[in-house]
Amino acid sequence: MLSDVLRDQPFERFSIEEFVDQHRNYRLELDPRFPFAVRLYSHSAFRNAMQHTWHERLEIYVPLTGPGRFRIGDRIVNFSGGDIIVVDNLKLHGLVDYTGRSQKSAVITFMPDLICSPGSYPCDSMYLLPFFTRATDVDRVLRPRDPMWVPVDTALAKVVECYLGTQPPVCQAGCKAYLLEVLYGLARHFGIAEAQPGEFTMRMHQSLQFGRLHEYLRENCSEPITVSMAASIAGMRRGTFTRFFKKATGTTFLNYLTRLRLANAYRLLVQTNRSIADIATSLGFADQCYFDRRFRRQYGTTPRRVRSEAQLSKLSGESF
Repeated sequence: MLSDVLRDQPFERFSIEEFVDQHRNYRLELDPRFPFAVRLYSHSAFRNAMQHTWHERLEIYVPLTGPGRFRIGDRIVNFSGGDIIVVDNLKLHGLVDYTGRSQKSAVITFMPDLICSPGSYPCDSMYLLPFFTRATDVDRVLRPRDPMWVPVDTALAKVVECYLGTQPPVCQAGCKAYLLEVLYGLARHFGIAEAQPGEFTMRMHQSLQFGRLHEYLRENCSEPITVSMAASIAGMRRGTFTRFFKKATGTTFLNYLTRLRLANAYRLLVQTNRSIADIATSLGFADQCYFDRRFRRQYGTTPRRVRSEAQLSKLSGESF
């Protein structure tokens, strides 16, 4: 079992902010010759306010204990220890809360090209369908009570054991072989083995279009950006873009843009001494009251309180 393999392994404190840009894109550098990684995290000092991110890498999240809640877009997934969560990587996602004596998790992340690239055989795309084929009302979670959990958990244990215990290129060959077992088991469990490979190609194309828009938002987040402008940047008609964006991210473009701006505001409140009014204005919030309401709705606290807590942490010498 995966939990047995990880029993004596060291876990790093979950702290990723240095790798997350102002638009919540989490950039983890992977070896381009083998774009795959396993991360073991401890969430004992967990703060959920700034942890929700998106990225182009595919991700499998496995909480070792529980209970807890994991957000993917606008959906909340309740989890227990041992659950295997297939993450919708383009949607803002991350922990909401995590309780219990030991809040630890394993994250397996990789680029799609490791499994299926443009030159691959059509059958290879089937391995990635758990990530790229999604019913809007179904959470991609494999639980210990499910028939496929044991073979998938066993294969995950082999992936992690190989990743931690051997040297390249042996570990790379082993990791990929056992990862394919994991993905095959997930595809069988979710009953999508007969889905069309074209869905994989479509989702990959959507990912590229989303990335183009992200690059624009990176430079122009505080500027007025309409849905029509965003559609044009992504190379789509407005109606097509609206449907695509909702499906890809789990929310509307304007709501997504507001969340990105608020996430940037939170970062500036913690890391700088700029006034709250200046931060709000610089991010496109002309109405201070509206900014305060949206901030409180997203984070459950006020900008003033975030600033005060950050200042107290700095004075006490703690890392915020």
